[in-house]
Amino acid sequence: MSSNSETSYGARIGNAEKLVAALQNFNNYQPVKPEYAISEYASLITNIKRQNNDVAIKKQNYSLAVNNRQQVYENGDNSIKRLLSPINGAVKAFYGKTAKESTDIAMIIAKIRGANARNSKATNPDEKFVSQSYQSYNSKAQYFADLIANLTNFGSNYVPANISVTIANLNNTYNTAIEANNQVMESFTQFSQNNKTRIDGYSTLSKSAQAIKDSVKSQYGYNSTEYKVIKGLKI
Repeated sequence: MSSNSETSYGARIGNAEKLVAALQNFNNYQPVKPEYAISEYASLITNIKRQNNDVAIKKQNYSLAVNNRQQVYENGDNSIKRLLSPINGAVKAFYGKTAKESTDIAMIIAKIRGANARNSKATNPDEKFVSQSYQSYNSKAQYFADLIANLTNFGSNYVPANISVTIANLNNTYNTAIEANNQVMESFTQFSQNNKTRIDGYSTLSKSAQAIKDSVKSQYGYNSTEYKVIKGLKI
């Protein structure tokens, strides 16, 4: 079991709570330091539980941001991917299939389609993968910006009947796409920061537990019932 898995985090908190329950039933437990007192350790457990909740919320926000980005770029009814065909059709209808304007637009569209954006892992994200995914979506957005610039340059020659691919709406889609990509990075950063705080908290929880075990061993003896009750708890 990975020490950083959610299952392991829960098991370690459970064992920490068992430690507190045991200490409360020991006769006159005396910690070697104030921070190893029962009340202090119980407070540490409470704080880490709060950190677990914070991490869960931040991870969910990240997952939702990843899903939203997919909708904007690929899966939604008005996603960038689904706007490309009507754009291509509108340009060819006005200029003709073999015109330079049409072939230029077709080339940019091919670049957008060929920029295979790596979608960030929503379940177990890591910094390298999220960064690479952000860059790949950023490249796709830049090609889309180039496409809009070319269409804008056509002036009154580009007046599509499909309102979704007017210049104004394409610009709105581009802005939404940039924001969606940034939101993935922002939510991942918040998740990473909260998770680092949690990892540090669990490290303190573990070190304090070991110090408490040593205190109990010193006070009651290695062969005491008190020490035997707690020595096997993995925190």
